[in-house]
Amino acid sequence: MRKRHLRAHLPKFSSDRMLLMVGLMVFFFVIFDGVLMYLAPIVITGAGISESLMGLIIGSSSIAGFAFDFVLTRTVREAHYRQMFLLMFLLGALYPLFLFGGTTVTFYLVAMAVWGFYYDFYNMGTLDFVERTADPTHHASDFGSLRAFEGTGYLLAPFIGSLLLLRFQPGPRMLLALAVPLVISFLFYLVLVLRPVVEKNAPSGTERRDATGFLTEMGLWRTIGAILLPALALTLTINMIDSAIWTFGPIFSEELGKASGMPGGVFMIAYALPPILVGWIIGLVTRKFRTKSVTIASVGVGSVILVSLGMTQFPAALIALIFAASFFLAIGWPTINAVYAEYIERIPGYRKETETLQDMFTNFGDTAGPILGGYMAQYLGSAHTFVALGITGTAIAAVLMVSESRRGGMRV
Repeated sequence: MRKRHLRAHLPKFSSDRMLLMVGLMVFFFVIFDGVLMYLAPIVITGAGISESLMGLIIGSSSIAGFAFDFVLTRTVREAHYRQMFLLMFLLGALYPLFLFGGTTVTFYLVAMAVWGFYYDFYNMGTLDFVERTADPTHHASDFGSLRAFEGTGYLLAPFIGSLLLLRFQPGPRMLLALAVPLVISFLFYLVLVLRPVVEKNAPSGTERRDATGFLTEMGLWRTIGAILLPALALTLTINMIDSAIWTFGPIFSEELGKASGMPGGVFMIAYALPPILVGWIIGLVTRKFRTKSVTIASVGVGSVILVSLGMTQFPAALIALIFAASFFLAIGWPTINAVYAEYIERIPGYRKETETLQDMFTNFGDTAGPILGGYMAQYLGSAHTFVALGITGTAIAAVLMVSESRRGGMRV
């Protein structure tokens, strides 16, 4: 009886080999990405650049990604995950070369553009894989499973990044160390490519009316964006908070470790841990509660906890609070992705516009987050930055909750 109960509640990757394969690919890739994400603020400020300018530089990655979104939607008919992942690997390999290759603002801007491009391909590839290969009823649990792999990689990344800083200076030896997880991830990708995958929801291509020009495409974005507005607002909020914390958090984490005698990176490890736990339980949560309501509530609760981070200076309390805030915010990632997948399932002819809008608002959040995080950390301090981020997230969640209760729920 207990064995049957356990099997019923395990994530889907336990029985789906290709989901497991993509999960392992994601795991090693985000170790590579997460270490660089941890190192980037430290490397840039170490070159004598201020925190506020550093935030602008990191935010430029998403500005480049936003421009790239428009190019993709005009030139790529079908964003298949195999091609998206391949381009992700090619650009990912170039990113650390630019990040470590110079100390000028120009070099860092180029590095951030490359980062924005390959992260676009990562987002589009994972969304496309789940939507093509999973039953609609498994969308949330599959995204949760991938988020568990992703979260595990990001959990290890601050620890690995802190160790690399102790052993190496940014340069050839650090590049060799970073190449290890990237190469392993690529090997899992090769298995995915060489092994046939049954695509349960492959797009037919006949339901799609192609845009004939810039104004037509903008009209489609406006129409679909109005329908998806609550989901897009949540995407913007979650990514803004997350990217802001990843911008000033590594510096804060290293300072907290030195002041308290704890290992470097421990604060960011506590922030990165909850997505792993959430990935295992998200399927159970969405079976009991409406997916959209869960997303709004989780963002609201996580934001309230962020406000409390500015009210204490005790290291243990800071670590516990960032863990709790991250736990609730992490629930929002797979559930909001499930909302987009449900919409694509209902209207597959507008898959590309939906994916592009989702990625566009991800870029909006990833642009605003580093800029606000870097500026506030320099002029307000880390404590007040957490408070400001928490108040912003709480306000947006409250507005959406009131709005959706009046309308009777999201229209997607």
